[in-house]
Amino acid sequence: MLRVMIVGCGGIAPAHLEGYLHSGESVKIVRLADQNLERANALIEKYGLTDAQAIADYRDGLQVADVVSVCTPPGLHRDVAVAALQSGCHVLLEKPMAPSLAECDAIIAAANQSGRLLSVVVQSRYISSIRNVIDMVKGGAYGKNLYTRVHSTWYRGESYYDLGWRGRWEVEGGGCTQNHSIHHIDLLLWAKGMPASIRAYMTNLNHHNSEEEDFASAVLRYADGSVAELTSTLVAHGETQTLAFQMEKAGISIPFQAYASAPRGNGFPEPDEAMVAQVTADFESRPKLALENHDGQVQNFLRAIEGREPLLATAQDGRNCIELITGVYQAAITDREAVFPIPADSDFYTGRWRAQAPHFHEKTKDVAAFADTTITSFKNKF
Repeated sequence: MLRVMIVGCGGIAPAHLEGYLHSGESVKIVRLADQNLERANALIEKYGLTDAQAIADYRDGLQVADVVSVCTPPGLHRDVAVAALQSGCHVLLEKPMAPSLAECDAIIAAANQSGRLLSVVVQSRYISSIRNVIDMVKGGAYGKNLYTRVHSTWYRGESYYDLGWRGRWEVEGGGCTQNHSIHHIDLLLWAKGMPASIRAYMTNLNHHNSEEEDFASAVLRYADGSVAELTSTLVAHGETQTLAFQMEKAGISIPFQAYASAPRGNGFPEPDEAMVAQVTADFESRPKLALENHDGQVQNFLRAIEGREPLLATAQDGRNCIELITGVYQAAITDREAVFPIPADSDFYTGRWRAQAPHFHEKTKDVAAFADTTITSFKNKF
């Protein structure tokens, strides 16, 4: 029986709780830690967690936990994760992994020293349709992936940034690039790996209580000559998400759609219906996961702890996301191409750059918490 503690009882905590409750594995939720004990107790009551106790300080629960889910704001991730790992707990860490590469490496070092398992949440890897498209792209049956277009488009009203820890470079770590497009950045990295370099632009279009960006667009250059386009924003009505992979023989997008063209004698296209049928049949023949989203990741994490299956989302995957995101910020702020890997002697490695980051607006309103903690369900986006 694995004993679980949830640290941070805000909007994302229910997804972790439900993941453990739905996993089918032998677990018991024993502690919910949050400085707001009322919020922690509300979750205990909502989910009928008769074995759980609410505590204000997560450190008081480390000795009774085997597994810790870290659901705090990103600026607290390093301290909580390192303390849990050093206490001998396995850690499931919400994205983004940490605000800086230096903090990511400190967490990874603690995991290596403790011998405990560390996974960073990327629940979109556990959606059957997404996983199957990525496998098709990586498999090579449709030729080289020449150009990838990623549109991570969300809508957040002005009040989204009224929450005290949001909208501040030094606390939240970044805007839509770090905290929203990270889902899509992980999928891009899963499909193609790290690029060689990146160029980027960012601004704030319509969130006046935030220092950070609500729009960023970047072009990624890969060592094999291929390219990718990454755009993230919080001003997109309808929140239509798109990942499109253009390969030599066909194009495949998420949500799934297949495209294929054949050149006529003059170079202009005509539909290649046979290839579209082949790609579609390939996609439809692939298996579906029994559990998806957080449920699927939590189950994989628990089974990996017991050595029953490999961990699909690793700490290095989480770090890679932060490195690419850092590259977007570096390129946008310096107005120069950022080259990977980012060296350890760079201000962009340590996070010192945030002290000089542009303030698109200044924070003028703060609330400690929202009464409505309902968040966008990623389940409906693909």
